[in-house]
Amino acid sequence: MNGDLPDPGPFTGNPTIRGKVLVIGAAVLDRIFYVDQLPRTGETAIGDRMEKFPGGKGANQALAVARTGAEVRFFSAVGEDYPGDYVLTPLREAGVDVERVMRVPGVSTAETVISVDAKGENQIVACPGAYHKIGVEHIDSLGDMFEWADWLLIQNELPRMVVDRAIHKALEAGVKVIFNAAPFRPHTPPPPRDIHILVANEVEAAGLLGVSDYFSITPAKRGPSWKYLGAENILVTLGRNGGEWFDDNGKRHEFAAPQVPRVVDTVGAGDAFCGIVAALLAEGRGIEEATRIAHIGAGLSIEKEGAQTGLPSRESLLVAVEKARYS
Repeated sequence: MNGDLPDPGPFTGNPTIRGKVLVIGAAVLDRIFYVDQLPRTGETAIGDRMEKFPGGKGANQALAVARTGAEVRFFSAVGEDYPGDYVLTPLREAGVDVERVMRVPGVSTAETVISVDAKGENQIVACPGAYHKIGVEHIDSLGDMFEWADWLLIQNELPRMVVDRAIHKALEAGVKVIFNAAPFRPHTPPPPRDIHILVANEVEAAGLLGVSDYFSITPAKRGPSWKYLGAENILVTLGRNGGEWFDDNGKRHEFAAPQVPRVVDTVGAGDAFCGIVAALLAEGRGIEEATRIAHIGAGLSIEKEGAQTGLPSRESLLVAVEKARYS
């Protein structure tokens, strides 16, 4: 891992420094059904069309990192099948190093079925397939990748002992860690302590803090509540309510939601946020600047269909940042 980076200067279309981000996570084929209203229990919702997209939180976030300008190496597992080729193609095209992605014989590449309603809200059912064949021994074989990286970006999709092992290996190598608590699973233990950044949305935040409604905790009491988890920084994304950052002193910093002319598809907004934060931190930007820009990028991502299709390029992100600055 490199030492502290020099001042990256103003945010521009080309990073002065390209940080190195290792992303470990899932690569998934998403099948998306567009419906007027999401189905309730026992109800069938008839859609007017279906699309398929490459997805998976790990793959989405790796692509978001690359589009923001950092160097990216990605580790996952896919089957020896067409969906495996399909989900890796956009990563290769974006310059993500996928050479260490495992091909698992006899096991299908992961797939999800996603329903998206007219308001852009979604429901997701996932079958993990190949990526749940990743074991701690595979993480232990990635020593050179941890030595290469400045940051590890990892999510909660992989088996928990694999996630914990990856975080341990990163910290052992002096690599800073961003842990995205999505998707949240009830009754799972809290993430390992001493990670640099924990990212959660309001549902995941409520689960991590053991409450049914995150907003039942007053803003003044959220900082002390988060301190028990032992992460240095907490980033909570709150959708239309913007977001907040709790620093290592427990101080709360609030971020306004970006103005979005038309919400098309919220799938992948959190992945855009995490990838942009990781890329900007890896090039030496501070958390406050990286978080502010990532909220803008997440807003851009929901204006298009598909988790990866909506991920902004650095150039489009720069335009949106400049627009927000003068609006």
